[in-house]
Amino acid sequence: MEISVQGSHEETVRPEIARLHAWARAEGGSKNEVLRAATDAVNRLSAELQRLQTSGAVGEVVVRPISTSSWRPMSRGRQQPPIFRADAALRADFTDFVALADLAAQFGAGDNLEFERVEWRLTDDTRRALDEVCLTRAVQQAKERALVMARAAGENTVTFVQLADPGLLGDRARAETFAAAAPYAMARSAMGGEELAGIEIRPEDLTVAGLVQARFITG
Repeated sequence: MEISVQGSHEETVRPEIARLHAWARAEGGSKNEVLRAATDAVNRLSAELQRLQTSGAVGEVVVRPISTSSWRPMSRGRQQPPIFRADAALRADFTDFVALADLAAQFGAGDNLEFERVEWRLTDDTRRALDEVCLTRAVQQAKERALVMARAAGENTVTFVQLADPGLLGDRARAETFAAAAPYAMARSAMGGEELAGIEIRPEDLTVAGLVQARFITG
């Protein structure tokens, strides 16, 4: 007799990294002025991030180049003088969440700076370790389920025939496959700059999951 089952396991943990996504932006009628304002905002925030990086509160910092654009708005059917925009994206990985809250209070409501969102993450090593735990226990659960079904049908033993990611058993290949089910290990907190400014930033629990499908034969 052949038995096909699915096994799963989840681990919920506290995040280790708070990835801040921010923008420096300026708009106005003078290209030079908006470029100067955006550059000043980038320099102010970058300097503080570098200081926090030196102290160990921040890991990786990414500052994208400033880009410029312009358009001519229409009013009552007439084209108006051009509006210029300059902006740059910044990203920083905080390991000290108190430092992130302090930074948000200091810069979150500042001119030409927008704290877009915080992305709660795990380190690569932690995520890999949890992936292994989840997949191992998912495989164990699959075998336990198959045994329960087999015993209910009057059989006492089961043997793995196939083991795969969800949806990959349809080919009925004879080769035994072991592949990690797509794990998820990020919870996003989409908070605007005003909401980030001056508030306590509370980490969101993250869930890492393992999911496998298995096919057994009894006897």
